[in-house]
Amino acid sequence: MADIIYRTYEERDAEDIKAMIDEAFHIHRYMKKERLLDRALEVYLRERLLASTYTRVAVKDGRTVGVIMGRTPGRPRVPHAARNRALTWSHMAGIALTGLSDLPSLTQYFKFDGVYRRLRRNTSAPLTDELTLFAVDSSTRGLGVGKTLYQDYVRHLRDHGRKDFYLYTDSLCSYGFYEKRGMTRTASEDMEIRLDGSPEKLGVYLYAGEVR
Repeated sequence: MADIIYRTYEERDAEDIKAMIDEAFHIHRYMKKERLLDRALEVYLRERLLASTYTRVAVKDGRTVGVIMGRTPGRPRVPHAARNRALTWSHMAGIALTGLSDLPSLTQYFKFDGVYRRLRRNTSAPLTDELTLFAVDSSTRGLGVGKTLYQDYVRHLRDHGRKDFYLYTDSLCSYGFYEKRGMTRTASEDMEIRLDGSPEKLGVYLYAGEVR
């Protein structure tokens, strides 16, 4: 079995990370058209990069199989912001031109931003450092990839004197991972979403944790 290499994000990781984002957050279940899905995943990744000051990926057999990103106020943002911003705008423009037939999918996709704002208003947890993205390829779960990435991120926060952090997740994700590591759900909201064409209730959560 090949060793797993951990390093900072590079542009060559983008396609593998988009696949992990889709797998982790089930975006393909409510955004069915392939071209629309790819644009949405591009926007998701580029927005995470623009929001982050820390990145780390896991690479196995030449393929990126895990990623974690975070934001610490006052720290330099991830490099190549101009490129990531331009790609965000380009794909957002493409999404805007898709037409009315895709409006239900787009509405669901962007509905999360409003939910996140309400969660921030409804929590008493300190909203300082944010874990902006965390995903692991299902083929490598059980190999400790997620645990190592998470521990490296917490160590990074501790090394910079940070005390707490938070993240958003939902009921389709493996949120039990965070609870096992002492994080607490401090705000939640249910939203209705159509997955695979059927209405379902989705729980959206804000978790907060201390740097130990």
